[in-house]
Amino acid sequence: MAFVGSCLWLGSVPFQVLSYASGQDDAFEAQLFQYVLVQQALSADDFGGAKKALDELVSIASNDVAPLALVASRTPDIETMRAEFKPLSEYLSALPLPQGFARAYCPMYDGGSNWVQADGPLRNPYYGSTMLTCGVIDAAPGAHMDHSPRHDGTVFMAPDSFHHIEGTYPEPGVFRLYATNNFREPVDVTLWMGRTVLEEEYDEATDEFREVVSFALLPALDGSYLEAEVGELEFPTDITVKLKVMEDFPEDRFDFIFSDFSGGSLDPSVALSVGDPPIAVPLSERIRPEIPVLTANIVQEIENRDSEILDLVTRGAFTEIFIPALQAKELALALNHRTEQLPRRQEIDVRIAVRSLVRAAWLLDWYGDLGNKQQVSGAYSIFGSAVQDILEIYDTDGSR
Repeated sequence: MAFVGSCLWLGSVPFQVLSYASGQDDAFEAQLFQYVLVQQALSADDFGGAKKALDELVSIASNDVAPLALVASRTPDIETMRAEFKPLSEYLSALPLPQGFARAYCPMYDGGSNWVQADGPLRNPYYGSTMLTCGVIDAAPGAHMDHSPRHDGTVFMAPDSFHHIEGTYPEPGVFRLYATNNFREPVDVTLWMGRTVLEEEYDEATDEFREVVSFALLPALDGSYLEAEVGELEFPTDITVKLKVMEDFPEDRFDFIFSDFSGGSLDPSVALSVGDPPIAVPLSERIRPEIPVLTANIVQEIENRDSEILDLVTRGAFTEIFIPALQAKELALALNHRTEQLPRRQEIDVRIAVRSLVRAAWLLDWYGDLGNKQQVSGAYSIFGSAVQDILEIYDTDGSR
């Protein structure tokens, strides 16, 4: 079935939804269409709109979907509705989805929760405005892993799990920002709002950073990029971007570090003709390190990955962090099975350190894609501390 976009108002909130394009009528897709209205209302904290959409879903739902929708529709408040929305979502998200719909996942709500939404920026129905972009969206094969630049810049994944953000410094005093969607197609950024920040000061009273030097990002006439005049800067130079991709979305932060000017063509029609995106290699193949036979060598390999990650963080190569981070995770898990010969206290300490390292490795993977230096640095602080704990334990034991 083919779809076209339309705008529907539920309560006081506009929603971008899908509508049928050719008069075809498929029962399952009709249910998904109505279900997405519920998902969008919950993401906008619109209890009344969600209840109205659920009631309509009940009236058209199949025998397996109707009971789940009915339970959610009879809830007295939005938090209870969100809890009852999960069984309905888990059921539908486990089914093959037609074109125009995407499967999404939030790792934080109720131990991990799935839902279905229309293709586009992630909108979390379980948290709404509190954490609207918390989660990830299943993309076309290889789309998310394609971080190749189209304008010789640095590419990060936006927290909405849909947009790729590329920052460039093509000439003295000029910063340009381009955007592509999850399938690496150009995005019109005319309505995006943002600024570049060159200097910040930390305010202890508010526990926030105060901007000292910043410049507005203004759209090109054709909407192909945002540009800020930042003045001539010395290399290496740090340029922070604070960006809103949609009016109701939170402001995102991206930290770019340039050691030289971005090269290549500034003509989007030329820059985007760089060839097909690289074929995605399964993550399991990219992160599988060889596990040494000797425990001391495992510890040494963990230390090597730590040095590699620290170098990447320092250089701002955030999107390259995930491979050594996840390799370190695999090495640490292998080390976790080699603790039998340690004294009981040290065995416990190793297991604690491994648990911290594994959690921090996942954070480094996630935050590295997002390009937020503060988040990356915070995750590395946990990671590096766990590595140091491991090194100290095995130094004390005399195994290294």
